[in-house]
Amino acid sequence: MKSSSKQANSGELTAAVVAILAIVGITAGVWMWMQKQSAVPQEAPAQLAPGEPTPEPTPTPTPTKLFHGKDTYTLSGGMEGKPTISTVTLDPVDPAVGAKQAFTVALTNGSPITDAYLQVRTDTKTTKVPLTLANGASQNGTWTGEWAVPESYLYNYVVTVVASGSNGTTTIPITIRERK
Repeated sequence: MKSSSKQANSGELTAAVVAILAIVGITAGVWMWMQKQSAVPQEAPAQLAPGEPTPEPTPTPTPTKLFHGKDTYTLSGGMEGKPTISTVTLDPVDPAVGAKQAFTVALTNGSPITDAYLQVRTDTKTTKVPLTLANGASQNGTWTGEWAVPESYLYNYVVTVVASGSNGTTTIPITIRERK
C-alpha cells in the first residue's frame, strides 16, 4: 500500500507543478502581449532631398516670450518688520544682448536699508546688480541700478530683489514672462 500511496502523491505533485508552470507561462504571455500593445510606434525620420539644408531644430522648452518696452511689477507680502519691496520696474523688459537695462525698486523699512541689490539669472549666468538710493530716504525710497545684459535670457530670466536692514533681509524672486 505504501508504494501506491507514494505513486499517488507523486502524481499529485507532478500535476501541481504542471498547473503552476501553466499559470506562470500564461501570465508571462499576457504580460508580453500587453507590453507590445502599449508600445508607442516610432516614426521614421523624414528623408531630405539631396542638397536640401537640414532644418533648425525646434527649441525645447519653448523660449520665453516678452513684450517690448518698460514694465512694472507690483509686489505684496513679505515678512512683517523686515524690508518691504513694493514695485520693481524693468526698462526695457527685453533688452538685446550687450544693451543696457535699468531697474527701479521701491523699498520701505522701519530702519534704514543698509544693502539693496538684484541677482539677475539669465540662461547660464547669475549677475549681481547693485542698487543705490535715487530718491527719498533709506527707510522709504526709490533705488536704481543698471547693467549691460551679458547673454541671452530665452529660457531663464529671473530677477531676485534683495533688501537688507538691521531688522533682517527680504528676498523676492520675479520670473519674467509674457503678461497677458
